[in-house]
Formats: sequence, C-alpha cells, structure tokens
Amino acid sequence: MREIQQKIDTMILHLGGYWRPLSGLARLLEEVGEVGGAMRKGSAEELKEELLDVLVISTCLANQYAISLQQQEADVREVTKEQLYFQIVEEAGEVARILNAYEGDKKLKPNRQGESLQLHIEQLQRAVISLGEQCNYELFDSLYALIDEKSTRDFGRFDHTPDPITETSVRTYVTYQSGRYWGGIDPKPFERFDRYMEREKHIERFLKIAHIEGLDGFVIQQSKDGLLYEDGYGYRIPETFHIVEETYENHQFLVIKPQQ
Repeated sequence: MREIQQKIDTMILHLGGYWRPLSGLARLLEEVGEVGGAMRKGSAEELKEELLDVLVISTCLANQYAISLQQQEADVREVTKEQLYFQIVEEAGEVARILNAYEGDKKLKPNRQGESLQLHIEQLQRAVISLGEQCNYELFDSLYALIDEKSTRDFGRFDHTPDPITETSVRTYVTYQSGRYWGGIDPKPFERFDRYMEREKHIERFLKIAHIEGLDGFVIQQSKDGLLYEDGYGYRIPETFHIVEETYENHQFLVIKPQQ
C-alpha cells in the first residue's frame, strides 16, 4: 500500500497538487454516489471505474494527513453487494464527520479514542475491495494501470493549492527523519512568528488535530536570518506543544512537536 500511496502522490503532483480537504471530501462523496448509480444501472464497467476513483480519492485524503494505510483484504463473510455498498456509504459518512470537525464548522470532540481518520478510510477501502472481489474485478491491478495512465497525461489539470504535505520543507525533512509530518512555507528574513502565522494558516490546523491524528510535527525550514520565534515575538504555541531546532547537513529546521 505504501507503493500505491507514493504513486498516487506523484500522480497528484503531476496533475497540479492536492485539493483542499473539504473539496477532496466532496469528490469522494460524489464518487460514492456514482458507485450507487452504476450498481442501480447494472453497468459493470462503470462500477469498476467508480470503485477505482473511490480508492484513489480516499488515498489522497490519507496522504494529506500523512497516514500510512494498511492494504485491505476482501471481507470473506457472506454479505451482499448491497450490504457492501451500505458499508461504503457509512464509512464515507464517518470520514465526512471527521473532516467537517477538522476543517469545517463541526465542533471537534475532545475524546475520540478509536475514531481516527485512518480507521474509517481503511474500513471504507476494505468495503470497496470486498465489493470489487464479489464482482470479480482485479482492482489493484487496474489501480496501477489507472495511476500510470493519469501520470503520463493531464499535466497541470488542476490549479495548484498549497498543502502542508507538499511543501519543500517537509519533503526535505522526511529524507532525514521518518514519521508523520506537515510542513510550512519559507519564512521571510527576520520574520516574527505572529506575522508568519498570518501567512501560514496550516499551523493552526496542525495544532488543532495533531494529538488526535498522531501527527509528529510541523516543519519550517529555517535560515540564519529566518523566523524569529522566541518568547516576545507575538505568538506562543499551546503548552501541549514545543519547538525544537534540528540540523541535518546544510539544512536547518524548526519543528513544532506535540508534547509526549
């Protein structure tokens, strides 16, 4: 599954970049509806295409939260195709509930043990794989072919949307440290932390969800005349986080990390 996630990441960057999470969620729900339409019409080829789209878009959402998905096996229990579709709808609804709390207007519950985004994306994908198995589709083989096809055409199809998983800071940092990280834009020379926060909106998102989703840190690539972040520069991160300085070769980073 790691290879699939990497291939989808490369494909999305080729197309222009990730959508905003709520836009990606809208696309996921659209495809889930189209799965239902294909089932109602009895169109086998269309159903296969829509199931592949659900796998791709749900994987995109996982990538945006630095989730390492586990490859799902088909459910061997005796369930009907309709029951599997109901599972897909239910899990897509759970993904929507969580993302609405993370990115939208829904209030974020302080205690959601066992209710991670990863859990529901994996259960969604398991139902998709199970439905494909019942229809005798080789979904993973077809998924590789779909990724290769899209990766060789449609360059720049989507407008670029800045995303904390695609910033140069985090792409550089994870070559030195493994884990689940987001990254920020480059600071301006001698920029105060509060001014940086006005430009880099993703830090607030990170502080909101890092403990719940298990994100390991938010990475800012630093220089000797970069971000001014010590006390007195207009912004203090919550006490449940701390900032560390890390240097690897000629790269310097500030990393906001959750307290253990």
